[in-house]
Amino acid sequence: AVFRHRDRCQEYMQPPPMPPMHMPPMHMPPMHMPPMAPMVMSFGAATSGVPFLFSSWKPATPAAFFFACALTMAAAAALEVALRALPHLERRLARGGRRLAHRNLLRAAHTVATTGLSYALMLLAMSFNVYIFAAVILGFGLGALFAGHLHEPPKTRRPRLAEMDSANPPTCEQLSVLRVSGMTCAACVVAVEVALRSVAGVTAAAVDLEAGSATVLSSSGGGGGGGGLSAPPITQMLDAVEKTGRTASAVVVGAAFGPSLGHEPVGMPTGRAACCR
Repeated sequence: AVFRHRDRCQEYMQPPPMPPMHMPPMHMPPMHMPPMAPMVMSFGAATSGVPFLFSSWKPATPAAFFFACALTMAAAAALEVALRALPHLERRLARGGRRLAHRNLLRAAHTVATTGLSYALMLLAMSFNVYIFAAVILGFGLGALFAGHLHEPPKTRRPRLAEMDSANPPTCEQLSVLRVSGMTCAACVVAVEVALRSVAGVTAAAVDLEAGSATVLSSSGGGGGGGGLSAPPITQMLDAVEKTGRTASAVVVGAAFGPSLGHEPVGMPTGRAACCR
């Protein structure tokens, strides 16, 4: 009984059969596309009936055509000059006293003019006419011929040798050796060194406690602004040492010592060290 009840329920739950659907046949109208003209990929040499940028701009005679080619060449040369002159324009705008709005207006005008002219010349070159293409290329060449130097960095004049010597006269150094007595400790060494270094013109001073000597290096010549510093006299060094309570005497006075310290014999000037004599 259970199975019969289940079968009867399934019969009631089945959907009624759908009537057959009759769809009318679809008829697409035939599509008629105009034939596409083949793209020109080779240069031509026509001198009449060739459009310049617009289909209505067609020179009727060969003379008008070559006149238009000459204008195209001039436009390409002007574009090349304008692009190469841009760094100079920026420098002049930066130096000038114009307002910011005026400077940006000039920059915008330059950008609009060069961008529009670039696209126009590109379209003219894509006309695949040998005369127009040659006019564009020759125009760029003429622009580089007349304004190619604008991309070169500004030249700086090299100073002459005489100017370099007058601006930076040769500097040599003098070596003096003093015998110092009365030093007993490291504090004495420091005091003598400080006293010697305080003398104008002294560049270095080293004191040897065991040997009882002081080596002083002083500059002679050079300096800036025309006159250079002269080497301090030995008396100033001796006075500076005596002010510390020690006694000093000169052993080597003013021996020439060149720029390459340690490579030239003391007391025998060579090369630039000869300026001290």
